Amino acid sequence: MGGAIGTSLAVGGHTISTAASILGSSAAERRYYRSLADIAQKQAEQIEAVAKRNTTYLFEEAVHQNKQLSQEYMQAVGAQKASLAANGLGNNSETVQRILKNSRLNAQMDQELLQQNMQRAIFETNMQAQQEAQQYRTQADQYNRIRRDKTGLFSRITSLVNGILNWK
Repeated sequence: MGGAIGTSLAVGGHTISTAASILGSSAAERRYYRSLADIAQKQAEQIEAVAKRNTTYLFEEAVHQNKQLSQEYMQAVGAQKASLAANGLGNNSETVQRILKNSRLNAQMDQELLQQNMQRAIFETNMQAQQEAQQYRTQADQYNRIRRDKTGLFSRITSLVNGILNWK
């Protein structure tokens, strides 16, 4: 009888260590999926931060280009006035006024086009970032769901019972 108890304890000890390793393995899996979820969430946040920086860069570039357009306009107007004056046309001439008005209109259209391009680029940058961030957040949710499924009592008992039944 002492041998049977010893065998039973030895078998029981092995079963307990198998059960503990299965439960430990389950905990390791939960940590693994939590880690994957955290990584996916951080990637989503990084994408949004990059988009925000890119939006700032796009805006700053548009401001710089707008200044260049203004300088080019002022230079063109100065050159036109000088050229027209050299040909004997004064600032009060209808032709001069029409030419200057046309130059101003062209400059305004260039600035408007620049504004539209900047808005379009910012919109596209933000939309792409939102889509990518949402994909990472969905991935994080999926990892969290798997992790929660691994922590369920039924899942843990099933793993334990399967480990005991498959023990040889």
